[in-house]
Amino acid sequence: MTVEMHEVARNTYLLDCGQIPVFLMPQVAYLVVGEEASALIEPGCTTAASRLLDASAELGLDLGKVACIIPTHIHVDHAGGMGYLAQKLPQAKVLVHPRGAAHVTHPSRLAQATRTVFGENYEESFGVILPVPEDQVHVLEEGEAVRLGERELTVLFSPGHASHHISILDSLTNGLFCGEALGFPADGASDVVLPAGIPPFDAGLYLESIEKLERLRPRLLFYSHIGARSNENNHLIERVKETSTAFGEIVREAVEAGEDDDGIVARLSVYIQGHSLDADLLNTFKFDPSGYIDYFRSKA
Repeated sequence: MTVEMHEVARNTYLLDCGQIPVFLMPQVAYLVVGEEASALIEPGCTTAASRLLDASAELGLDLGKVACIIPTHIHVDHAGGMGYLAQKLPQAKVLVHPRGAAHVTHPSRLAQATRTVFGENYEESFGVILPVPEDQVHVLEEGEAVRLGERELTVLFSPGHASHHISILDSLTNGLFCGEALGFPADGASDVVLPAGIPPFDAGLYLESIEKLERLRPRLLFYSHIGARSNENNHLIERVKETSTAFGEIVREAVEAGEDDDGIVARLSVYIQGHSLDADLLNTFKFDPSGYIDYFRSKA
């Protein structure tokens, strides 16, 4: 499968490593090039990472200049390939949230969690999850600056989708590598941004992280699966904040009323349909509400 490369902002390259069969969504990595070094953000699963390495020479990429590999969180589709890449790129450090560090050097629990969700044959889609050598791991701090010469990447903890989630603000482009902290725009509906609420999920922290990132007013949002989008006047962040607030209220009220899962999904579908001009949106409704349902049932 061909890896495609596009410059989506100044010295910022999107690397489309193909679609994940399980999600039917692209595996997207970003190469951030500085004067002295480069960073690879969102290494993806091992299958995608191996495609990237195989295609690097043809694409003209000098991965020997990659000083750091940064997953926004350690879910398999974002970080499953970090061990593979670290072993192939021994000069690179893997930068992770403190809550994910133990699973980087000893990924057995990460592999077991992936097996539980995707089945015994998960490696056919995602590849083997390999450990990162301990001397290549760097545990991040809130607000830490990662310097690539004059270019600076600022790390912001943004839990909710995952307790180990980070977002990264780029000084050169005023772009934010937001992982899944800011959901994703729905297909064919520019006015709807769906939250990424799969369990384990904390709806309260998710909304707090959205508000924290909103205050940065980034010009661009670099999403993990769907590429770069303009965030003119903060409109995309405002939309995901609006949708996340509404989903929380709908699910909380439904849980308090004793609704079952199907009833809650029906309520959310009515909301989505009422906020989109795209009649086919419900047929491409990728939002999984189970994280919201679990969260509000635990609160009840």
